Amino acid sequence: MKQTLLLLFLLFTGIVSAQTEISGIINSYAAVTDLDPCTGILTVDDASGFNIGDKVLLIQMQGATIEEDDDSDFGFVTELNGCGLHENNTISNITGNNITLQFALINTYETNGRVQIVTVPQYESVTVTGEINAMPWNGSKGGIIALEAAETLTLQENISADGAGFRGGELTIVNSDCNGVFVPTGYFYPEGNWRGADKGEGIAEKITGKEWGRGPQATGGGGGNDHNSGGGGGANATGGGQGGERTPDGFFDCEGDRPGLGGYTVAVTSARAFLGGGGGSGHADNAGVGSRGGNGGGLIFIKAGTLAANGNTISAEGENAPDAAGDGAGGGGAGGTLILLTDDITGMPVFNFTGGDGGSTNPLPDACN
Repeated sequence: MKQTLLLLFLLFTGIVSAQTEISGIINSYAAVTDLDPCTGILTVDDASGFNIGDKVLLIQMQGATIEEDDDSDFGFVTELNGCGLHENNTISNITGNNITLQFALINTYETNGRVQIVTVPQYESVTVTGEINAMPWNGSKGGIIALEAAETLTLQENISADGAGFRGGELTIVNSDCNGVFVPTGYFYPEGNWRGADKGEGIAEKITGKEWGRGPQATGGGGGNDHNSGGGGGANATGGGQGGERTPDGFFDCEGDRPGLGGYTVAVTSARAFLGGGGGSGHADNAGVGSRGGNGGGLIFIKAGTLAANGNTISAEGENAPDAAGDGAGGGGAGGTLILLTDDITGMPVFNFTGGDGGSTNPLPDACN
């Protein structure tokens, strides 16, 4: 399932550093494990990639509250809380893994909502000579590209956070106990339960005992229910698509008409920005014939006096789910987010923030289902 995400274009005033050429992963990332808003001191998992004077981005990745009942509203976002809030700051001191910020915080963050700090390299004029990438989101940090150029950002290669966002549901082989009479209809099941498959990651963390099943995980797609239904697509500024259904061969055969539901949409603004949601896994009870969900696209912050794109691409596409060979296929990851602040754009850039396709599947012989 395809989706296109909102791009935000704003104006800004510049900052100064040196001319240079860049490529690869240019940011450093750290998970924030504790935060004192009064002193501006952050405790992080690893401060080794940071220096006094660095400009940094502070952002909360998850922490939304969702509906938890076992019905069609499961996964609907009731409160965003601090999720998606972000701001820039400057490091004034580092002691061990404690980082002190120079300025008072604007927003309120919840560290149990996966807050991270990311360096924002500063340039006067800079040229991208090799593709820029994000470290993929790993559950506590990553998924972001951020940079600033006071004068000109020149692209000779692409900037890509494709597939660097929230992770797709993992494929797990279960021992199905289905029949044609009692169909698993639940919107959630505990991790490992044969009735469902793993939900994709989204802006709400998974709830213990409700990790699997067809209900979406906020922007994460739902996992396919037994028997062999597909996972739902991830979401961001637009919703994810429903997974594919399995049609039984006979009246008493296992049905597969409870696929994963697509993730719920969320409003992207200049104040809140999100990774693309992961697709749900397909349901599988045979080794090697189902597929996981696709990862969502990442999150890109660019600030430049002039963006000289030269026809190159800035992208955070959602990942296509792998195809399956008879059991349920995963849902595609959602497209990510771009916040671009610039006075001028030249050279016709290509922006690509589409969602990934769900996996296709081909039926197995009857003896293998």
